[in-house]
Amino acid sequence: MNPILWGFLHRSAVLKLPDRKRAIYQFIESKENQLEEIAINEEQFIQLLCEKSPFKEAADHFSLHISYIKGLMDEAQAEIDQVIEERCNRMKWIDCTEMMRYAKGRKDNQWAFIFVS
Repeated sequence: MNPILWGFLHRSAVLKLPDRKRAIYQFIESKENQLEEIAINEEQFIQLLCEKSPFKEAADHFSLHISYIKGLMDEAQAEIDQVIEERCNRMKWIDCTEMMRYAKGRKDNQWAFIFVS
């Protein structure tokens, strides 16, 4: 899937989460992104995840047990995956290259549109 489209679908699905679940999910995602930015390679990223666990930080920040945070994140990810899958199943790519080339009089571009029902 196109990474830009996937990012849009992911952000949209996250916004559909219940408020508390969304806040915790976004908190952890933000912490993971911060660690990713400072890591110079995959091994260091994994090491940073262990040393500065976003799950532990979320548990401390929201005054919840880390096992609750883990379960909530699993639920949130399952909900996000389901929303994305449902939306992808409703998508249809429409190749409009020939129509647009004819209308625009240009032969160098390809045109595709997404139809979501």
